[in-house]
Order: sequence, then structure tokens, then C-alpha cells
Amino acid sequence: MRRISWLFALVACGPAAQAPAGPAPAPEANVAVVPETPAAAGSVTGRLRAHDGSPLRAGEFALIRNGFMKPAARGPLGEDGSFRVEIEPGMYILAVSAVDHAQLVQALQVTGPVEVTGNLGTYARPEPGASLQVHLQWQDAAGAQLGAESRTAPRGPAGAYRLDLSGRPPRAARLRYQLDSGTGRTYNGPLADRHESDGGGDFWSVVDLVGQSALELDLARLPPADRPAQLEWRGEPSGMRALRLFRDAWQPRVSALQQSMTHQDGKLLVPDATWRATMAALAAEALAEADAAADDDTRLLLRLAHLDLFTGHDDHADARARADWLLARVDPLDRRLSAFWNLTNLLSRVLDTADETFAARAEAWLARAAAQEDAGTALDALSLLLYRARDRGLDDRVAELYASAREPRFEGTFTAKYLAEQFDPDRALQRGKPLPEFRFPALDVGAPAVSQADRRGKLYFIEFWATWCGPCVADMPDIHAAYAAINGAAPGPGPDGLHKLGAVAQPRIEFVFVSFDQGPGVVQDFRAQHWSMPWTHAFVGLAGEREVMARFGFSGVPTGVLVDEEGKILELGADLRGERLRPTLERALARAPRPI
Repeated sequence: MRRISWLFALVACGPAAQAPAGPAPAPEANVAVVPETPAAAGSVTGRLRAHDGSPLRAGEFALIRNGFMKPAARGPLGEDGSFRVEIEPGMYILAVSAVDHAQLVQALQVTGPVEVTGNLGTYARPEPGASLQVHLQWQDAAGAQLGAESRTAPRGPAGAYRLDLSGRPPRAARLRYQLDSGTGRTYNGPLADRHESDGGGDFWSVVDLVGQSALELDLARLPPADRPAQLEWRGEPSGMRALRLFRDAWQPRVSALQQSMTHQDGKLLVPDATWRATMAALAAEALAEADAAADDDTRLLLRLAHLDLFTGHDDHADARARADWLLARVDPLDRRLSAFWNLTNLLSRVLDTADETFAARAEAWLARAAAQEDAGTALDALSLLLYRARDRGLDDRVAELYASAREPRFEGTFTAKYLAEQFDPDRALQRGKPLPEFRFPALDVGAPAVSQADRRGKLYFIEFWATWCGPCVADMPDIHAAYAAINGAAPGPGPDGLHKLGAVAQPRIEFVFVSFDQGPGVVQDFRAQHWSMPWTHAFVGLAGEREVMARFGFSGVPTGVLVDEEGKILELGADLRGERLRPTLERALARAPRPI
């Protein structure tokens, strides 16, 4: 699975929001599919097969309303790959996951019966080379988790990868494992006694450990990689059909070009001038196709799809032109806007440097969108208005907008939950309140636990993070520069010396990083290969992330908090990110000392 919730990953993050790090709840086996309303007038049915037309080994489906955490309907696929749900007409996202196959994600406008049949596709899987990264979860006989880690499996002479199972927890009776594709997804392996959903669009392979000392993972036993899905859809409105075909044609080309970018720090994709020129040419080609649509409504939908695909890959002038088109041509009350996930991202990006005239136009469009029927689209618009009001110090406007965001129709959405963490007067993380008590295991085995009590009387910066989190990794240069400047740490030799920053015995501001990674080894490898991070490290891991997020009141990483000598929160949020981190820490040091 991707290391953000797959339901939330279907939409782009807002201007300040991050996706929840934990997986969505997995469908339970043999659940009954309950209609959303007793008088439902629409339906979605399907009968799906493997890439070669054979029966699927196991699968599940979910039908999701835009932005909501809980699916409107979900359940396992039948033995013949079938599913059926009666549902109220509207806009939905259909997500289908199956063992050995790529997750199917499709926006649907349900106005009556909608049906999908055919063969699922498979993931693109780059050749691992001499070693394969494998994510492990050890469990006891009752299924309770005993530990999680990542291991490297070397390739043997016969081509299979050997996963050594030594060093497992004493009571480990079974193993759940997934293979890392290197493209942001994990997938099930070739050996399994059974499979279990990971709640994020993929499956774990489950192996009983009796008599097992190693697993020989022969990737040739998996289905062929990168096989396209072959699906037939019935009951789609013509505009939505054109939208689907446009995305099917252009999304793979955009994704392939993204993956061709230069890699930095093992995680980040960095575009160069040649890459940007290639992406601009691709965008121009796709735009020409969109503008050649036969009718105005289809042309509008394809233009919106083009905006979705290329926002973030264009320069500021192109972004401003796209935003002007959006404000002039697109009705913010159109419910079909829920099928597009980059509209508010585009406006947020342009508004950062926009003149007052454009800002007024954009805010008027967003205010209308906030009143539209689709809850997810309305809340996205409200969120952008909220952050802009907060940044300008308009407290009354913030209170008014936040009251709107708490309307009952938004209950159960990811964005409402995140906004409560940012704006609710009783939220756990806010300036002047005590940081919740903590005692986390240290990253290094045998090291003392990392606790709040041991930091009493100290000024410290605590950040919850993970190596799988792109923004966390992107902040590493600024974090290391701030640590060096504040604490007098010495860089290593050479032009990349900041990557090998040395530790300080008595830092003026202690840095404490709490990892939500798969295993401690992932963090240790990242520090050895990319950034030294010479400060205090704790490890919560995937097993503990939900409890920690619930206790501290946040749902995404990175989340940073600056804490004073009394354990109270001095600062949090955007002022502890990027280039704003160092001046924020300097202001904290310059303030008058407080009695302990």
C-alpha cells in the first residue's frame, strides 16, 4: 500500500493539510453490503477477473463518497469476482483491490445502473536488481503483532531472493510480508499460505512459520508486470466516459515521466530543465486533445482532467492561466467537481503571489463552491478560505468559516477531522498548552526511552516523521541547517557536508524525532545513506502510529512542535517547516528565560 491512507490519497492535499498516515480500516471478511439508503435509485455492479481472464484469488471493493473516511459500501468480491451495491445517485469513487493485481480506482457518476466487467491489470514492477526490500510483520498464533521491520533479501544464483527469517521474535508463529516496488506501492509476494488485506489497496502474503528458516521469493511466480486493465463500463454518462478514457490515456504517460526524474535522498524526484521541457510538451499535446472534444461539456471535463494531471508540473504563468480559466469557465456548484482533485491546490499555489483583484475573484469562486452539494468539494473550498483568513489574522472570519466546516453534512470527512486539529478551541496541540505526556522507545536497541520527563527544564523541538513521507525528506536540508546554526554543529567534509552533520553533546535546542516507519532499520539506513540526523531518535512504528496520533491530536506527518522548559507548546505548524524553522528557533532562544 502507499503510506498514506488510500481513501484520502485519491484527492490532493489542501494548502496546509497532510494525508493521514494510517491505513483506512480494512473491509471485514464476508461483510454484508448495506445500501446507503432504503430508497436507493442507483446501483454499481461488477464481475472482475485476473489479467489473463482466470478467476481472482481474492479481492475486495469499496464505494467512496468524496472526502469521507468511511466508505458508503464495501465488501469482499465473490468467488467469481462479482459485487453489487444499491446506492443513492451521486458522485463516487470505486476502488477494487485484488491479490496479484493493481488497485482499480475510478470516479463514477451514478445516475442509474452502472456496471463494470473485464480483467484487472498488474502493477509496474521495476527489476529489483541484486536485492529486494521486504516489509515484515511478525505475529503470534492468535494474530497479535509482535514487531515490524524491513529486511533486504539478496538474489541467489537461481534468481530467487532469499529472505532470512532468523532473529524473529520468540513467539512468532506467522509472518505477514509485502514486497517494496520502489515506486511508492507495496504488493503481495509469490509465497503465501493465505492473503490478508492491508486496508490500503493491496494485500499481505501470510506465511505460517513452522519449519521455516527462510523464504525463497521467486518473482517469476508473480503475474507479468505492467499489464493494462481491460474493462468494459456500462451506464456511464457520455462526459464521464470521455473523462475516463482521457485519464486512461494520459495518466500512465505522466506517471512514467515522473518516475524518470532524478532521484535525490533516495526519496525525492527532482526535475531538471530537460525533464520540464518534456513535461511541457506532453501537457501541450494533452491539452490539444482536450480542446478537440466534440462538445462544450466534454471539453470542460477534459480540461479539468488536464488541470488535475499537470498542476504542479507547470510554471507560474501557466498555473495563473489555468486558474483564470477555472474561475471564468467552471461552475463551482457542479457536483462533478468531486471527480477532480487539484482544483484548490491550483488556486492555493496562485494565490500565494496573486494581486488583490485575482484574490477577490478566487475567494468569491471558493465561497460559492463551499455551498455546493458535494461535501468533499465544499469542504476543500472552505479549507482554503480558512487558511487564508488565519494567515491574515482575521479571527472573526476564521471563527465564521470554522463554524461552517462543523456543519453535520461534513461529519466523517478527512478534512473536517484535520481542520478540527488545526482550529478547534479545545484541540490538544496549541500554543500555551502543555504537550501531552510521552515516553517512546528509543530507535537504537538498548538505548534509554525518550520521555517528556527527562526533558523538563529543556527547550526542545519534537517532530513526528517517516522516511516514506516526501515532505519530511524535503525538509531535511533546512532542518540540518537549523540544527547546525542553532547548536554549533560541524558539517562533514566536502560540498555535501551538511548531509554528514556531526552531533552536539549539549545542544541549545534539542531535536527529538519520532519515527512512524516500518522498522528501525529503515531509519538507520536513511541516516547512513542520506542524512545523518545527529540528534535524539525515538521509534513508534506503524503499530503505534494511530494511538500516538489520537493522543496528540494530529493525523499527518510531518508534525513538529517546539516545547519550552515547562513542557508548554511555544510553536507548531508552518513556522517549524522549511526556511521558517531557523528564525522560529532563534526567536525562542532570544525570549526572556522562564523560571522552572
